[in-house]
Order: sequence, then C-alpha cells, then structure tokens
Amino acid sequence: MSRRVLDLHETAVTRMAASSGRSLVSDYWGGYVSILARPGGGLAIFRDPSGLLPVYYRADGAGVTASSDAADLGRRGGVDYPAVARFLANGGAPSRETCLEGVQVLLPGECLIITSGSRRLESWWSPWDWTQVPHKRFEVAARKLRAVALDCIESWASCFDSILTGVSGGLDSSIVAGAASRRAAALHCLTMIEDDAIGDERRYASILAKAIGVPLLEAHYDLGKVEIDRAVAPHHPWPHAPFYMQAIASAHEELRREHQIDAFFSGNGGDNIFCAIRSASPFVDRFMAQGPRHGLFDTLRDLSDLTGASGATILRHAWDRYRDCSRPVKLHRDTSGLSSAAIAELDVPRPPHPWMEAPEGTPPGKAAHVRLLARAHRSIELYPRRSHPQHVAPLLSQPIVETCLSIPTWQWIEGGRDRAVARAAFKSIVPVQLLRRTSKGGPGGFMQRIFQANAEHAGDLLRTGLLARAGLLDLRTLEGASQPTVAGFEKAQRILALCAAESWVRWWTDVRAS
Repeated sequence: MSRRVLDLHETAVTRMAASSGRSLVSDYWGGYVSILARPGGGLAIFRDPSGLLPVYYRADGAGVTASSDAADLGRRGGVDYPAVARFLANGGAPSRETCLEGVQVLLPGECLIITSGSRRLESWWSPWDWTQVPHKRFEVAARKLRAVALDCIESWASCFDSILTGVSGGLDSSIVAGAASRRAAALHCLTMIEDDAIGDERRYASILAKAIGVPLLEAHYDLGKVEIDRAVAPHHPWPHAPFYMQAIASAHEELRREHQIDAFFSGNGGDNIFCAIRSASPFVDRFMAQGPRHGLFDTLRDLSDLTGASGATILRHAWDRYRDCSRPVKLHRDTSGLSSAAIAELDVPRPPHPWMEAPEGTPPGKAAHVRLLARAHRSIELYPRRSHPQHVAPLLSQPIVETCLSIPTWQWIEGGRDRAVARAAFKSIVPVQLLRRTSKGGPGGFMQRIFQANAEHAGDLLRTGLLARAGLLDLRTLEGASQPTVAGFEKAQRILALCAAESWVRWWTDVRAS
C-alpha cells in the first residue's frame, strides 16, 4: 500500500543521487515537480508522469524561467496569435507549445536539464514503455486495476480534510467517488443540473451517493454566472476552458466556503486511460498480437455489439487501419471561423509531441490509447493553486496509467461494452445501475442557452476584437448560428469557442500592458 512521503530519508537521497534523479520514477508517484542539483553544476527539473502539476518554462538570454503558473511567464511576452489559430483548428491537440510567445510545456515524464549556457530535454518516463507488457487474462487485469486504483485514489483522499468531488452518475466519476469514500475524512458529492432531458443526472448521482453513504449536493447551471467577455481559465496558457465552467466555478466557490473544501476531485481522464475508443483498432491489435485465432472473432462480435456495425463493415475498417499503421497521424482539423490567411499558416512545422508518433510496430489501437492519454493533460488545473483548493484527477495517477496502458485494447471492449475492464474491476463499489449505463448527460443544453442569451454580444465581441484585428477570423461564420438545426447548434458552439479565445487573448493582453 502507498504511503504519503513528507520527507526523504538519507537512503532515498543517496539512491536518488546515484541515479541522477531517475529513481523518482520507480520509487514515488503523486502530483509533483522535482528540482535537483546536478553534479558539476546545473539543475534538473522533472515533471512527474501523472502531469497533475503543470510546468511551463521560458528560455531567453537571461536564462530559463520555469513555473506551474503561466502568469509568471506570460507577462514577459505576448500572445502568440499563430499558435492560437493552431489551437482552435486542432481542437487543442497535444503539443509542447502554448499560446504565449516563448512559453513551452514540460511534458509529463520529461526532465529539463539546465547547465551553463545550454539546456536539453530527457525522457525519464514514456507511455510507450508500458504498451509492450505481456498480456494478462481479463479477470487478472481487472483485479490488478482494482487494487492499483483503490490504492491510488484512497491515498489521495487521505491527504485532505474536506473533499468535493463532481459526480454525474457516469462510470469515471463514480469510481473516484466510491474509492475516495473509503478513506476520506469528509467527502461531498456535487452534481450540476441543467433542466433538460440530458442535463439532469440527479437520478443516477443519488444512486451513487446513497450506495457510498455520502451527501449529495446539487447546483443548477446559472446563466447569471456566465460572462462571455470574461476569460474562463486565464491561468492556462491556452484558451481551452468552455463557458459552462464559469457556472461550475461559482458553485465550487460557494460550497468551498460552506464546507471548508481543501481539494476538488474529478473523474477527469477516465475515458482516456480506460481506452474509450470506438473503432476497428482493437480487432487489428488482436490480429497483430495473436494472429487469426478463435479469439479474434470474439473481438469482432464485441465490436459489433459495441458500435452496431456489421462484421463486414468492421473488417473493412480494420483493413484500412492495418494498412495505415505506418503512416503519420493526421490531426482532425476544424477551420470554421478562421481566415484563409490563418489557415495557410497551420502547416508550419512545429516541435512534435513524442506521444503522438508511435514507435514502429505499435498496434494502431494502442497508439490511439496513448494519444488519448496525451489529450488528458491539457487543462488539469481547474483554478490557480495560489488562491484555490487543489484540483486532483486521481485516475491520472502514474500507477493507474501504467496499469491501463498494459491492458490490450480488445479487453477494454470485451462483452461489447466500452471500458469493460474498469466496469469489471469496480462492480462491488459502483452500483450496478451505473455500471450498465452506456451514455450520460452533459452541459450541451446549457451551452445552447448561453449562446441564445449572448448571440448579439458574441457577434460584437468577435467583430471588434483582437482576433479579428490580428487577421485570424472569417466573420462570415457568425451567419446562421441561431438556426434550430444540428448545423446551427454546431456553429453556435464554435462561436462560443472563438469568444472564449477572444476573452482569453484580451485578458493576457491587459496583463502584459499592466
């Protein structure tokens, strides 16, 4: 069982020194950054594999400055408008770059080595090291996941006096709440409510709360708490957070004061580590690992049950995936609302994210699993730590991630259910009504209300804003967003994303000016 480390004994320090710090990866886990003095001079800055504590850095003539708060670095530069365009087009795809000039991200598991007059990056931990582990039987994998996840989540829960965790009745948040309830001194569950068919999850959240013996707190999404000209998460070095987060932040603040909350927990990252993919890749992975054995047809049936596609359709897509194994990954792009000049700059070569390019011979499903993990680290910090309780996403803990990466993709869909190993692992903790769910609600209805209430203001914000002045926008995208169609809804959400970027850019511009 894991135990919290508050100080390092001499033997641990000696071991760390002998390994130049690399023993951290095998001996410890958590949400931490290590700054180590190197023999002969210089520093090593290591970000732990969970990525739960961000690290941003800037290198210039004055040296290297690193911080977990982007505000410490962004004042020395400006907004990187081409990077903002890439961010909007690529849907926040993982990257080393930020949307602030000269500021880069230290990736989880990376170490920045700084010596006199030079710097370099070393990979001390890589997800690819855990994708080649010998496979276990499904039941064994489920037992291992249960033991590791309970240890990690309970250990996190023991670190705080009063925890507020968001629950929706979905699998991931239910696992976190159920496990945390076993060790937390005080645990409170919060469900956010939108008064439409898919936005009210109280029925399922109350089932969970009753099963684990924890009070369920409720808060409605409040339109009055949303201001589209106010940056949602300005402490992030990119405009990632959607406007509904302002309503959640308001509820969090009220409950923080009422219940003396010192940590916010969430199930963030669950879909990513539990390999929630719906493609033919698991079939290809099993074929590459085992050949045309009987089990391959079990996976074909599982995929058909999961997706509703016919066997012939799955085989056709599987063949396409198999042929594309060695080809570079193509990022999905959404260039709607961007000007032709901004689009023309999207293909400028950028430093690659090492998790986006799989080593030769990696099965396509496992490569997709690692790419999912890379996306989970984009905005882990809900709020600045200097002024708010810590946000913890326990499912991204290093031991859980390593365990999940070692499980083959076809086991994650066994029985025609997504995240099947996780469902099996927690069947005695998560109520059966929740384990059987295959979909859940969300804030989509609230986002539509936000647009309807702010449509005119959104247009003014974008037409007179800094993004338009920088030549990034095609303002024709404002046309037809109020139509009650799927296309109209998608356009409305895109306009809100552009407004979020505009508000973020204005915040950083004002910060630098002040």
